[in-house]
Amino acid sequence: MITVLIADDHQLFRQGLVAMLANFTQFKVIGEATNGEEALKLIATTHPDVLLLDIEMPQVDGFAVLKELRSMRSDTKTLVLTMHYSSAFIRNIVAAGSDGYLKKDSDQNTLILAIEQVYQTGSFYPSETTQMVMQSLKEKSKEDNITPREKEVILLIAEGLTTKEIAARLFLSKHTVESHRQNILLKLNMKNSTELVKYALKKGWA
Repeated sequence: MITVLIADDHQLFRQGLVAMLANFTQFKVIGEATNGEEALKLIATTHPDVLLLDIEMPQVDGFAVLKELRSMRSDTKTLVLTMHYSSAFIRNIVAAGSDGYLKKDSDQNTLILAIEQVYQTGSFYPSETTQMVMQSLKEKSKEDNITPREKEVILLIAEGLTTKEIAARLFLSKHTVESHRQNILLKLNMKNSTELVKYALKKGWA
């Protein structure tokens, strides 16, 4: 069973999600938060598998929640639910530590898929979203903006290390390593770790 925490300041939207997820036996909603501060407190006490997170909330917003979870090295996966739709916004939530993204007007089946996939694989971004970000990154020179930390992650992936092993080597959380990996894939217009290994070999890094 996948435990879910919902953080959104709109009561009707939260209630709609709770009612929807109640129809699926693989999910259990274990809490609701109306702002980021409440969300962080509930995460610390209930340790949900997946956090459904709105970005625009009072007191503490979604970006602050993402950054705090990263510093906490939390194992909770985060799926951002929002109406924002731009390559810059998506790059920002990836950089902040989000594991996935979905527009609030998506259908029920897509939401269920997104929750399951972000829980199982640590990542969910709709294909049209990924394509939009890829194009944006191409226009900004896709490989010149790889950071030293991202290069370290690429090298360790090329060595065959798992996310857990990379996290231990770099003294980071698994969540942070996965965020780095997703951001690298977006920057380099790649689909998986195999392509990253080929990239490292081509660059002479491995």
